[in-house]
Amino acid sequence: MDPFFVKYIEQVFDAFQDGIWISDWNSKCLFVNRKYEELSGFSKEWMIGRKATSIVAEGIFDVAVNPDVIKKGEHVSGVQKLSNGRLLSLDGYPIFDSGGNVVMCITFIRDISTITHMEDKLAQQKDLLNTLIRINNTAGLRSAGDDSDFISSPAMEAFIQKARRMARTDVPILLLGETGVGKDVMAKRIHAMSTRSDQPFIKVDCGSISSSLIESELFGYVGGAFSGASRGGRIGLIEAAAGGTVFFDEIGELPLELQTRLLRFLQEGVIVRVGANTPRKVDARVIAATNKNLEKAVAAGGFRSDLYYRLKIAVLNIPPLRERREDIPLMAKFFFEHFSRRYNRPMELTAKAQEALLRYGWPGNVRELKNMMQELVVTCPDNAVLPEHLSLGKYAPPAAVQPEIRDEEFRFGGADYHEIMRGLECRMLKAAIGQCGGNMAAASRLLKMDRSTMFRKIRDLERHGLKVV
Repeated sequence: MDPFFVKYIEQVFDAFQDGIWISDWNSKCLFVNRKYEELSGFSKEWMIGRKATSIVAEGIFDVAVNPDVIKKGEHVSGVQKLSNGRLLSLDGYPIFDSGGNVVMCITFIRDISTITHMEDKLAQQKDLLNTLIRINNTAGLRSAGDDSDFISSPAMEAFIQKARRMARTDVPILLLGETGVGKDVMAKRIHAMSTRSDQPFIKVDCGSISSSLIESELFGYVGGAFSGASRGGRIGLIEAAAGGTVFFDEIGELPLELQTRLLRFLQEGVIVRVGANTPRKVDARVIAATNKNLEKAVAAGGFRSDLYYRLKIAVLNIPPLRERREDIPLMAKFFFEHFSRRYNRPMELTAKAQEALLRYGWPGNVRELKNMMQELVVTCPDNAVLPEHLSLGKYAPPAAVQPEIRDEEFRFGGADYHEIMRGLECRMLKAAIGQCGGNMAAASRLLKMDRSTMFRKIRDLERHGLKVV
């Protein structure tokens, strides 16, 4: 060997970022580098000449790979714990003479204390996350009003029994019902009754997510998938629900092209992130809800028939409030007391006021009742609520748009039929959008028109010089 190399070999080993321990055929230490001195806290002068087995016997560290490397004549790895608390990974390799005999062992040592600490922290964070998920799921159900607190009607008792049976399975569930009946509360309740109750419950509001973002929101994306995408990519809402439940509210508003991808997830249990080619397996239970007639949407081409029939396996129709009047006093009391505590205002909902609530038709269902109770607690001038304090009908959903049409608008000889119809369509769309405060999804629901159809009509009117929005 080149004498020059031998002269500087110690400096070469000291330059390594890993610790190095070299022992002879009897496990006696011949050399350690500076990094191992730093890791162990012992000087090389103290270690050289000592046997690894003796150091283990003294309790300075708990394991050594040198004896096994020399005995087996092959690479041996292990984890060593020092008396100073450090954890080290060991990789020992045999050095042979010309006759094939093991004459030395060289061990490369790396500090893994930080990695182990990070793994422990990650485990703690996972435990904390699971705890928070359970708390959030329970709190979300309680804040919305757990139906077990105010169910006395036969209609809802039958509904809950059926929901409980379905909750025990993993089939997709389709919740149907009028606006305001509490479809989101029922979705949370089904999740709470399922075997997935301690896992995430993720809600997807199909009617409020921008059409340009909904694909990446649902399925996630890889880095660089589109302009403005996060470099590291992002998981979607379906992946975020892994192990738990993903709830598609207003499923009838989901664009057709995404209905195809949702169908694949329901059939195969896989999703593909935007910009990726590799499918990802995701175990999440699907609950969907709508107040639309999906059969009519299928017939009109606004909803995929195969997705509809896939969702139709387990259907739950939530009874409107007018068909479960026995529940109204209990629900009113629940919401009234909830808001009384929240705003620190002790009040009484009198018997006469409760009788008036029972006589009302509740077109806005549970949502209307909840909003009314909140308003009463906030604005009622007296501590006792009487019938005259009730604003019945104020929180009902808006009535269907009926634009006024005057006979003089149909004078012939000026505008032709198509111009007149475009003008009427423009007024109708403006009225609906204005009545819904500019919310396009709500306007399309009000008109009982598919959202894509509404946008197509708006673009067509704009091409003819009629501005809708």
